[in-house]
Amino acid sequence: MRTTLIQAFAALRQGETVPFSRFPSDWTEEMLLEGGVTSIVRGSRKSLKVISKAAFDVYLRSKGLQPDKLKETVEALSVADSRASQVQLLGDSKAVTVRSCPGFPVNVIAPLSVRLGERKILLCPCPGSFLYISDFLQFRIPSNTIVVGVENMENFRLPERQMAVWEQIQEQFSGDGVSPLLLVSRYPQSRDLVTWLQEIPNQYIHFGDFDLAGIHIFLTEFYRHLGAERSAFFVPEDMEQRLSSGSSERYNTQFGRFGKMEVPDPRLLPLVSLIHRYQKGYDQEGYIDY
Repeated sequence: MRTTLIQAFAALRQGETVPFSRFPSDWTEEMLLEGGVTSIVRGSRKSLKVISKAAFDVYLRSKGLQPDKLKETVEALSVADSRASQVQLLGDSKAVTVRSCPGFPVNVIAPLSVRLGERKILLCPCPGSFLYISDFLQFRIPSNTIVVGVENMENFRLPERQMAVWEQIQEQFSGDGVSPLLLVSRYPQSRDLVTWLQEIPNQYIHFGDFDLAGIHIFLTEFYRHLGAERSAFFVPEDMEQRLSSGSSERYNTQFGRFGKMEVPDPRLLPLVSLIHRYQKGYDQEGYIDY
């Protein structure tokens, strides 16, 4: 990670407004969605400002940074060129900006035989647990398996409480027969998941929040890389009923940024229309059977 980028993070954390141009565009989107920052527009100039320091600190930690040691990290990177040197200078390996755990979590609703390199593995985690695939470029699944991206961690770790959802996905997207499902999570946020998806032929179905931001995540992080033939956004059969009792606050908060976004996937237009009609959004956690 460049020292100039860490300096920009430090300025944000100190309460300064920082131009969009100082960050990669995908990181800017992440911060606006989940990093506790907001956008400030003055004419053609767009800047970021922290509105929730707690959320921003969580975001910094997801990038391998210690929020209260940004200045020390910049100094360490300026004089050290190895992981060992950084750890020695900072006194904490978690502050090192070298990625030590690539990959993404996976889960299943039924045992699934997969391959990791030359080894065959049976995925069958116990309820309340899941597995993490680190060597993801060597990870392969049966060609008839549908990959389901589960946006929120609570939905991802409790698949046994959402069987009606998985059955609907299988009915809508399996074609002939019933396809097995592999559940994947985009956390920790990186390009590893979409990189893997681009390497395999399997269909990807996105199960996320039913709001403008959730649609934006699908379109920008998955649809633009996989296209309509390889990806789709799951819309449950009772979506209109659920949206009618959804969150107006969620809609109002997101409208300024996503209210007029382009929707290149025509299959999503009915859902977008419903969201605007009711002016509400619906969290996918509502599908967990407690």
